[in-house]
Amino acid sequence: MLSASIPGNHLLRVQVYNYLEKQMQLGNLKPGSSISVNTMIKELGVSRTPLREALILLQEQGFVSIQPQRGVKINALNMDDVKDIYEILGGIESSIFLSVFDNLREKEIQQMKMLNNEIELALANEDIIRHNQLNVDFHDTFLGLSNNKRMLRYVGILKMQLYDFPRRNFGIKWNNNNLYQHRQFIQLIEEGKAVSAADYLRDIHWDFDLPDSFQIISGAEEHRG
Repeated sequence: MLSASIPGNHLLRVQVYNYLEKQMQLGNLKPGSSISVNTMIKELGVSRTPLREALILLQEQGFVSIQPQRGVKINALNMDDVKDIYEILGGIESSIFLSVFDNLREKEIQQMKMLNNEIELALANEDIIRHNQLNVDFHDTFLGLSNNKRMLRYVGILKMQLYDFPRRNFGIKWNNNNLYQHRQFIQLIEEGKAVSAADYLRDIHWDFDLPDSFQIISGAEEHRG
């Protein structure tokens, strides 16, 4: 049961949201499955209002579908969905990169190099949770220089769908290519080739080429280090 001592529906809604998010990450709420609102209320020990508010937020972010009289369905991404997300992210990130290129400093370049090294270490330790977060952090190094908060929020939601609901392992080949592409991207930045780096980001890095080893992993499989 969630804590009833938290004052106000707003904080309780956040707590319910975080709980449901965690259950989806762990695979306890599986894509394509349906769950009953009444069952949730009993299991969580909360009223209908904070649960409804949390579910509405999850629906706005594309993670669930609220079906009147039928409960809530956990959304699943098919291959076409993943391809669409790649295309959208490639277009948005390349556009943001060009807009912030003049604000990139040596500090950001070194930060990206450090994060890419940490990504490699996470792969060696088979720590997919840390790998996925570091991958997001790598891109956030330049995305964070943008003042377009609405666009950044949208990018964040799309990446949550790709990586977190539930967590996905894209396989060794994809992960190694990702490391290599990060290095190439950094090299283009260091050479001052803004347009080439943006094109590389859109046309190579975010090009949809899902490996055969793509898989959805459960919480127990995420960290074996």
